[in-house]
Amino acid sequence: MKTNVFYLLIILFLGACQDSPKTEKKDAEEPPVTSAVEMDKTNETSKEAQKALKKITPLSSEELLPYLPKLVNGHKRANQYAYPGGGQMATGGYGPADNQYNFSIEDGAGTKAIVKNFAVSYKMRHKGPQDTEYIFLERDSYETIAFLQPKISRNQISFIYNNRFRLSLEGPDKADDLWSYIDFENLKKLDQLK
Repeated sequence: MKTNVFYLLIILFLGACQDSPKTEKKDAEEPPVTSAVEMDKTNETSKEAQKALKKITPLSSEELLPYLPKLVNGHKRANQYAYPGGGQMATGGYGPADNQYNFSIEDGAGTKAIVKNFAVSYKMRHKGPQDTEYIFLERDSYETIAFLQPKISRNQISFIYNNRFRLSLEGPDKADDLWSYIDFENLKKLDQLK
């Protein structure tokens, strides 16, 4: 009897030590593994772009204000803000304060690594904190990063325009809807600033 119990314990122990069969859930949105070689190529491209941007004098926050759209999803601009102290960013608020859309524009020229940081983030495809999600997707030939926060009904979509400007739109709607609100006709005004 003791021998049988001993053998049973050994079998249970060996069974517990073996790898359990893995059932991998293949997610269509699972990010591809980025190799060191791919990251090095990205870094070289980013270094060249960053070097060119460093030679350009960035627009001040006040100079960026005219490039904010007049409307977002049919809502007029309720407020605008130019960041003081040499900031290279301007933000506009659209719609009612309790459910507002926020459109931001940052100039990646000068010494700030706005464009480089976006490119690295897009390649790395990090996961967000609990109850949030990042979606990395090419939309209309633009690499976009959507940050989804379903618990608080706030989402944001960001992209680089003209290899210089980081544009973000935050609001209560889905990422695809936010993307459809981007006024590319208005953004053509930035084309002269390449």
